Amino acid sequence: MEYVIGVDTGATKSHLAIFDTEGTLAGFGHWGPLNHEVLPGSFGQFHEELEQFIMQTLSKSQLKLEQVRSAVFGIAGVDTKVQHRSVSQIINKIGLKDFTLANDAFLGIPAGNPMGTGICAINGTGCTLAGINGEGRMFQIGGYVPIASDYGGGGMLGRKLISTVYCELFRKGEPTCLTPSLFEKLGISSKYDFVERIYEKFDEGSLYVASYAKMLFEAANENDKVALCILRDVGSSYANGISGMIEELQFNQNTDEDIYIVFAGSVFVKGDHPMIIDTIKEKLGKEYPDCKFKYTLLKVPPVAGAAFWALSNLDIADKRAYYEKVCSQLQNV
Repeated sequence: MEYVIGVDTGATKSHLAIFDTEGTLAGFGHWGPLNHEVLPGSFGQFHEELEQFIMQTLSKSQLKLEQVRSAVFGIAGVDTKVQHRSVSQIINKIGLKDFTLANDAFLGIPAGNPMGTGICAINGTGCTLAGINGEGRMFQIGGYVPIASDYGGGGMLGRKLISTVYCELFRKGEPTCLTPSLFEKLGISSKYDFVERIYEKFDEGSLYVASYAKMLFEAANENDKVALCILRDVGSSYANGISGMIEELQFNQNTDEDIYIVFAGSVFVKGDHPMIIDTIKEKLGKEYPDCKFKYTLLKVPPVAGAAFWALSNLDIADKRAYYEKVCSQLQNV
């Protein structure tokens, strides 16, 4: 038997799915972060752990690397040509030759549309947009943290929440229920302990700002104006990026074909208030009134997109049947 593998690595967790060429799940593996940018050992540690991850998952399914006919890797931290070359060399050294490598943001497109075209908006640990058009051209916006001013992702939302509370306390910022909520989470009772406590948690290494993002949605559900404004600004930023992607990839706006917009990542999928997505839909609807947008909230793990992509590289005849088969088997992962 021959097999394909799909790999999705991120800054917090990683998945690997093995399918036979008939689209039947043959193995699945979990791993921790596999983004060279967050690993202490950078590319060297990434190489070591990725190889362990692949070999262990294959071994559990009693398979060998030589049986892998096609592979697709969606790797967080592959944002530039230099990074793409470095990771490609690592995958080659592991022993895989027939593979496709892309940033992990691209996996949401085949996971959300069996035709493999559209735009994926990631709002998870980070914030990235990826697009693939009908000619197969790929384009990425965001993910370049030092320069891109990405406005999204749990980390950014958490930092924005903290700075918003600071502004209310010391810069006459607008009152918000985020302040007492954060005080309770930090275990403080006075604004004069606020900065001290933040630095204390930072020094302890226990300031997980991304985990604070949920508080923004909770506040928005209480109609907190400050929280709603933050979420609206995030949605507006995403809409501008999607608009830029539509223009860059020249999605045909004058046909009856749907333009798929796939929302993925924990902030989108688990967000308890619709403000961000509603803002995106509103802005795109006004800018492109003649377009037919098909919005999809990703219900399967992005690794499903990697596995289906790998199967599609084998020139399978009935793509939709394979797509539904792959997604149904990974639905509850």
